[in-house]
Amino acid sequence: HTRSEEERSGTSWDEWLYSNLENMDLSGKKVAIFGVGDQASYADNFCDAAGELYDCFTAKGAKVYGMTSTDGYDHSESKA
Repeated sequence: HTRSEEERSGTSWDEWLYSNLENMDLSGKKVAIFGVGDQASYADNFCDAAGELYDCFTAKGAKVYGMTSTDGYDHSESKA
């Protein structure tokens, strides 16, 4: 976690996600996002990357499938 609200990984993935994806039309495309995380050590930002991916892909028209309930998890915040 880089403490940033966006482009958080500090890797080339950010460039693709925030530059290349911006120029794509994903209308009608199906997307599934899979993420793992450590709810105990990262309770303040548990699986935030999944929420960030969701926001980016849906903004370009993609339909996300496979939502999972957070019931039973023990974390304080998550963008997922």
